[in-house]
Amino acid sequence: MDPARPNEPEPNDPFNPERADHAILETIEIATEGEDCDECVRKLRKPLMRINGVRDVKVDLGRERVIVTFDARKTHTPDLHDAILKSGYKPARFPD
Repeated sequence: MDPARPNEPEPNDPFNPERADHAILETIEIATEGEDCDECVRKLRKPLMRINGVRDVKVDLGRERVIVTFDARKTHTPDLHDAILKSGYKPARFPD
């Protein structure tokens, strides 16, 4: 530890998020429009699962939501939105 910077993490610390080699998992819900059947689930799930870092995709038809768990070090939310658009659906706004 640098005595001049006691609050900064030690760079060699394996739990330091800047140096860690473990996944940083995030789960987000994305509102979508237009899916209402099992075929829709397949069309949405398949392209999302192909994205590097995506660990799990659940489609909630009743609420028109896609729940994606992904490694934030390998992919980002805009990549998920792009995959949804390419599948023929579109991200939507959550109702207020």
